[in-house]
Amino acid sequence: MIDPTLPLIDLHRHLDGSVRLETILDLGRQHNLPLPAMDLEGMRPYVQVTDPRPGVMAFITKFKWMVGSLVNYDACQRVAYENVEDARQEGIDYLELRFSPGFMAEPHSLDLQGVVEAVVDGVKKGTLDAGIDVNLIGILSRTYGPLAAQQELNALLHCRENITALDLAGDEANYPGELFVEHFQRARDASWQITVHAGEAAGPESVWQAIR
Repeated sequence: MIDPTLPLIDLHRHLDGSVRLETILDLGRQHNLPLPAMDLEGMRPYVQVTDPRPGVMAFITKFKWMVGSLVNYDACQRVAYENVEDARQEGIDYLELRFSPGFMAEPHSLDLQGVVEAVVDGVKKGTLDAGIDVNLIGILSRTYGPLAAQQELNALLHCRENITALDLAGDEANYPGELFVEHFQRARDASWQITVHAGEAAGPESVWQAIR
């Protein structure tokens, strides 16, 4: 039996994977985006897992239309705000919200630093209105390679006081953690905590590498 008086926490929510269907449709209509459907139930199978997926990269394809709706910095700020609002409505008291600036910026060629600033602003406004505690975690997208990850890290470090930790996610099989050691040394120098997606596609050796 769960004690309903205990505070609820969510330690692993992806901002760029938690975009409301209604928001995708709204932004799609506003900006004439070529969405695959123009109603909630039509969009659902494109952004939610409704059947078994063969692996993590197939799962990540579900993010396509979520990040594809982030046409500008206002959209990024809106989605950040709505993530906090949704957590409050779910009864969450403490939220750790993670996001990849590069992943969010790519579909519409947004500036990485602009994305980070928009997310920070949206979360700040959301926490003021929702009255819950939120910490932001920056994600480096393995899939783009080490050089692009350095650019993501630079953008995150610009707002270092608003970021709690650094994460690594994406194509683990083709971009092992060894390629990103320097990135995480810089994160440590910034006094950030560390968390890593590992063992999703590369087995236990990837988990050990992340720990070491």
